[in-house]
Amino acid sequence: MNEKDWNQQYEKPNHHKETYYAPKLFYWLAKEKEMERSPKNLNVSVLQYVGGGNGFLKNGLKAYRIKYGADDRSFSPSEVLHKVVALATCPPEDAKRPINRWTISDLTQEIIHQKIAQMSPSTVWRLLDQAAIKPHKWVYWLNSPDPDFEPKMLHIVDLYLNPPRDGLLFSLDEKTGIQALERKYPDQSTEPGQTYRREHSYLRHGTQDLLAAFEVASGNIFAKTLDGHSSVYWEGFIKELVLQYPEDQKFHFIQDNYSTHSTPELCQLIANLSGVLLPTLKTQEDRRRWLRQDDKRIVFHYLPTHASWLNQIEIWFSTLSRKLLKRLNVSSLQELKDKIVKFINYYNDKIAHPYKWTYTGKPLAV
Repeated sequence: MNEKDWNQQYEKPNHHKETYYAPKLFYWLAKEKEMERSPKNLNVSVLQYVGGGNGFLKNGLKAYRIKYGADDRSFSPSEVLHKVVALATCPPEDAKRPINRWTISDLTQEIIHQKIAQMSPSTVWRLLDQAAIKPHKWVYWLNSPDPDFEPKMLHIVDLYLNPPRDGLLFSLDEKTGIQALERKYPDQSTEPGQTYRREHSYLRHGTQDLLAAFEVASGNIFAKTLDGHSSVYWEGFIKELVLQYPEDQKFHFIQDNYSTHSTPELCQLIANLSGVLLPTLKTQEDRRRWLRQDDKRIVFHYLPTHASWLNQIEIWFSTLSRKLLKRLNVSSLQELKDKIVKFINYYNDKIAHPYKWTYTGKPLAV
């Protein structure tokens, strides 16, 4: 294969002619090997005019724009690559280095020190990038010590995918410590060429707790701003929520394992609202077992330990933070309460929708 097969208009420039003109920008031809690597990505267009001393080209000029495919060449022998990957995925302490994470320079030095290979930092970077290893990054991870994590998790997931037909399903939780902050100077709004700016200094006017329930089927929110989140507030919140519905309406509540969600007083309240007698419950585990029983009007479903991501109300709390709390500027605690209530009313009227729950309990695949 030669160049003329690719471009019939192409003529090798003659540097000795007075009329020589080489429009490099337009007729750049790649090597034959690179052409064959990605022929499907080859785009051809004809340019009728090229600026410069020679003016117009009579028949136009074909320009080849090439999108190169991924280069699958190995930088080093496979055994060297395996050793580099193994080193990058081990703690630096194993190599007797008093650091807690690898940098490219440290890793390069250790590769040379262990006589794995002679590499430059740029080559090490390309190797790590090829293996999708980023030793400089880290994220928080909270391990759940719950021995029954999987069956509890699958139960919650099944509630979302197959909601109970005998009652309403709610996700409940508290958002505590919402601060009423007032900036010392006014914000500067967005303008062409200028980002929204906010004063760093602020005044504190106290905090407020928000107790909320997310109706899974409709996406509507029932919430109250309170001065605390103790068991008394939680019991009053649940009672007020239940009283919004007819006496024969059944409820399923998804909530976490916070201590206020299984107190003796809460059990007595649930028994009264359900019209049943409260049995003798000596321990917290006895109370939770009774609250989970399906033979009464109100049924609790507890999340596994350290699994708040299974609670849909947390998704709504994120919406609240992004749409309201993140840029909130209030001059009093009462103004904070009023704005939260106003947002909830607006959300229920304009935005509320059920979340599309796609997680089935199986391991997530990349």
